Amino acid sequence: MELDLKHLTWDYAGLPGDDTWRARRLAEFFPFVAERLTAEERELLLRELDRINLPDERKEFIRLVCRGEKNGK
Repeated sequence: MELDLKHLTWDYAGLPGDDTWRARRLAEFFPFVAERLTAEERELLLRELDRINLPDERKEFIRLVCRGEKNGK
């Protein structure tokens, strides 16, 4: 039986309107959801990453996986 990570980590029927909140949810379950992120979700995560309270090392990892640039540049 394959686990549906999107279903397990995203327990809302619709998307909340706050982009930072949505990005925070994705970051909380990173890297478990990394393979299934859409291009739009990766873009959202990279755009909102500096507003999320995470260790710098984890932010850097998310940037690398989402093909962002190093150190937010």
